[in-house]
Amino acid sequence: MGNVITINEGRPDRLSLAMSNQGTRVFLDLLVECALSRELTWSQFDLIDFLCERININITAPGTVSFDIEEMPWDAGCVCEDKLFMLNLTEMAKDPQMWKTLVYQPEEDIVFPWLDTFAQMIGMFSIENSGREYPSDPRKTKLHFKKGPGWKACFDEEHNVYTAERSWRGFYQLTEIDRDTYERLGTDAIGNDSPTELIGRGRELFHSDDDYYTMPYCSVHDEHYAEIAPWSDAIRRAGLM
Repeated sequence: MGNVITINEGRPDRLSLAMSNQGTRVFLDLLVECALSRELTWSQFDLIDFLCERININITAPGTVSFDIEEMPWDAGCVCEDKLFMLNLTEMAKDPQMWKTLVYQPEEDIVFPWLDTFAQMIGMFSIENSGREYPSDPRKTKLHFKKGPGWKACFDEEHNVYTAERSWRGFYQLTEIDRDTYERLGTDAIGNDSPTELIGRGRELFHSDDDYYTMPYCSVHDEHYAEIAPWSDAIRRAGLM
C-alpha cells in the first residue's frame, strides 16, 4: 500500500507520482523541513500546513494521503509566486545540508526523481485549467511567518507589527514581540534562549489553558488581539471557551 500524487486527476494528460508509505514520509519531510528553514507568507504557510497534515495522517492511517495538486490550498491572488516557492523547495530539498535535521539519509537516486516529477506537476498547475474555485485574500501576501516546535511567529508587513504564539499541551499564549526577537527566532542568533522563552517575554495579548489539571479558561489582555493577529489560533481557542 502506498500513496499517489497527481495533477489533473481523471484527465487523459494527467501525471502521477507513486510512493510507498515510507517514501511518502521522506518526500514530505524534506519539503517541509526546507520550507520551515525560511520565512513564509501566509499563503505559503497554508501550502506547507497541507503537507504537514499529510505527514500526520500517514503516521496514523498509512496509504490514505494521496492527493491531487489541485487540492492544495492555492490562493488565486499569489499563485504564480507560490508556485515558484514550491519549485524552489524541490531544489533546496536536493541539498544535503538541508538533511541535517532528519533522522535518516535520503537515497538520492530515488528521492531526486520524485522531486523532479513533483516540480513538473507544480509547473503544470494552472487555476484557469482547474475545475475548482480558489479564494483570494490580499492579506496573505503581507503576512510573513516563521515556525518551530511549539511556536509560530508573524510579521505583518502592512501594519509593521510582530506577533507570536506558543503552546504546550493545553497551554496557549499569544504575545506581541519586537523586530529583534522576530529576527532571532529560528536562527543561530537566538543564543542560549529558547524560542518559547523569547515569545513569553513579549506583551501578552491572550492566553488560555485547557489541560487535565485546571478548568478550561482564557484571559484577554488586549481586546483587539484578533485584529492584531488575525492569523493566530487564539481566535479559535476563544470560541471554544
